[in-house]
Amino acid sequence: MPESNSTLPQMGFASDLDLEERTQLGNFGEFIALTDGEHLIEEGENQDSLFLVIMGSFHVQTEVGGRMVLLGTLKAGDTVGEINIFDPGLASASVLSRSMSEVWKIDRVRLEQYLEAHPRTAARVLVHVSTQLSKRLRHMNEKVGQTF
Repeated sequence: MPESNSTLPQMGFASDLDLEERTQLGNFGEFIALTDGEHLIEEGENQDSLFLVIMGSFHVQTEVGGRMVLLGTLKAGDTVGEINIFDPGLASASVLSRSMSEVWKIDRVRLEQYLEAHPRTAARVLVHVSTQLSKRLRHMNEKVGQTF
């Protein structure tokens, strides 16, 4: 069975899902194309979605003292927006496309609908997302610890 336009590629949190699971999950979200310099997320704005980077690259940045500070970069297979899926609120940083890019987006409501419809697969996805978020937190704690 060939992959359809709504099928997530086998990468990131979808790397361990089979074709049917990736198609089911893909149908709950949407694919978005961005151009170089376009904002995916704007710091301080409401943000309730999880994104999977399909292609391209992104800068994650925040404003400190009137200037932009680069916090990190994202590439294909990376996720962003995890914090606001678990703790809805304002975006803590901006995410800016640095090339022609594509992401897949699912908001919290649609993710909850997916969880109800496909609990086993959704649990695997959420464990993967939580693992990545935990690794980022551990890395940030190590960086902060090195400054003291």
